[in-house]
Amino acid sequence: MAQQGEEVLKEFVRRVNALLDRLQKAAGLGEGAMNQADLDVLAVASVELLTNTLANMPEPMRGDRLRAFSETLAADVAKKRERIKHSTPKGSV
Repeated sequence: MAQQGEEVLKEFVRRVNALLDRLQKAAGLGEGAMNQADLDVLAVASVELLTNTLANMPEPMRGDRLRAFSETLAADVAKKRERIKHSTPKGSV
């Protein structure tokens, strides 16, 4: 039973990573610096996708996801921001 759970988790992670890769390629991330307009459009599109996805979830799953999301968003953004600062040359950001 535990092995089946591990397989489900591995498949979930694989699918999330594949979707993230496709979204990043579609957005042109990693192909040089993005200007503010590109970043604004990407942020709005991401919020719209997230909002629609969560709105389609049934309760109590939706409430659980919203609580977890709001608790971790600021920390996740801060961690990614640190990675960006350390991985881009000065003057690029």
